[in-house]
Amino acid sequence: MAYQGVLEDIKTCVRLATPLRMPVLALTFEFDLRMAGLTWGDSRRELEKVVQCQVEAVHKFDYDWVMVFPDDYVEFEPLGLKMRADDNGPAIPTDYLTMDLETLQRFRFPDLKTALRIPMHLDWIHRIKQTFGDTVCVMGRIACPFSAAALVYGIEPLLVGLIDNPGLVRENLAYFSEYEIAYGQAQIKAGADGLWLGDCVASSRFISQKHFSEFAVPAAAQVSAELSTADKFLIYHTCETSLPFLRLQAQLPASAINVGEGVEMALVREELRDVKKCLTGNLDPKLVRDGTPGEVATETAKLIRENLPGGGYIFSTGEDIMQTTPPENVMAIIRTARATAADVLARRQS
Repeated sequence: MAYQGVLEDIKTCVRLATPLRMPVLALTFEFDLRMAGLTWGDSRRELEKVVQCQVEAVHKFDYDWVMVFPDDYVEFEPLGLKMRADDNGPAIPTDYLTMDLETLQRFRFPDLKTALRIPMHLDWIHRIKQTFGDTVCVMGRIACPFSAAALVYGIEPLLVGLIDNPGLVRENLAYFSEYEIAYGQAQIKAGADGLWLGDCVASSRFISQKHFSEFAVPAAAQVSAELSTADKFLIYHTCETSLPFLRLQAQLPASAINVGEGVEMALVREELRDVKKCLTGNLDPKLVRDGTPGEVATETAKLIRENLPGGGYIFSTGEDIMQTTPPENVMAIIRTARATAADVLARRQS
């Protein structure tokens, strides 16, 4: 069950030490929606229902955090995007905005107290925090500037802009840096204990290491530095598996790096041994969806036994647990993680 001390345990992991009890995190929102019998439409309209959905999920599955992450477009709709929203999936744009100077100059910071779904997102965080206090880690979310530009303009125009108009790209990154800092600060004020810094377009699947270093890293570093405080927890996430990219990510002033599935965590730890950064993630959600409870438990136990003793590690999934995942597999994650971590920590103390 959620416990007093989880936030201190997270801080201990960030300090690269071994916690008294290992926090168990998992990206579960779409799975939790299905378990509650809710639709994506409900998540956009029914605040009471989605808050209750996540409260019940913590009680049922024994999560140590709540990620309040409705979809990628909450803060971008007020910039003028036309959206398609139905019950079968998260909101997505029908058309991206045109990436040119005129569009950028039209942008104004929206009033976060009144702008479309932003007030619901902030109130959602506030209610979860009021419910659990410090017995769970309440996570908000923002898009890092590079991925924010891709969400607003589309991936292809952004990538072409890196070559054809790098100055315009940098101007956009400057705007989205300030915007996401303001949005992150509003979530922290609402009660978030930490923020998920999503930057999936700034990964080796889309851009070169050179462009990552020149464009994505400075913007992500600015956002991380502005939002980083002694008592808040920032996770930078691109679902990355490339060791050179992960090395660059580890130099960001975020609290932790979420490692994607498909790379051995032991290799990542070895690559980053001189950088010293807390790591999370790496459990494959496809295994969680398609494997047996025994297979899920085996991989969960392996990750914990190989990584917890060295400190600076928090158990989590690499990406979202999908809606069609069997609930017994999610339960296998949590129960195995709890038992294995307790055994590892007990052996260290004996």
